[in-house]
Order: sequence, then structure tokens, then C-alpha cells
Amino acid sequence: MMGLLDKKNRKATWRSVILRAAESAIVGGAVFFLAFKAQYVEAWRVTLPIWLLLCAAVGALWEWQGTDITNRDEQK
Repeated sequence: MMGLLDKKNRKATWRSVILRAAESAIVGGAVFFLAFKAQYVEAWRVTLPIWLLLCAAVGALWEWQGTDITNRDEQK
């Protein structure tokens, strides 16, 4: 059975997860102002923090569960 919080990336540490979450939040902030409709950007005080938290959560999960590319190449 696969669990959501099972660690799949052997090289992931708490520091790498935090860094990936911060990186995802920064990129998400740029995407928020560049790609979203004006009505969302106007209400940024409400929508931006929610968006940044979602981006950070996805980045952290990606780092924690994503298998390392070098591991995939070695397995072939």
C-alpha cells in the first residue's frame, strides 16, 4: 500500500524539502502575477498567501516523494 507521506526519494532531507518548498513558493508567486486574471491579482491579499502555501506544499511533496533521476538511470 502506498501512503502519501512515505519517503520515496532516498536523498531527500528536511533541508532539501524546505528549500524545494521555498523555491516552489517563489516560482508560484511569479506565476501568480504573470498568469492570473486581473480579478485575482486585485484581491492578492487573500489569494496570494493561499496560492503560495499550495505551491510550497506541492514542492515539498515533490521533493519528498519524487525518485531521484540518477536512481532511475541506475535501475535500468
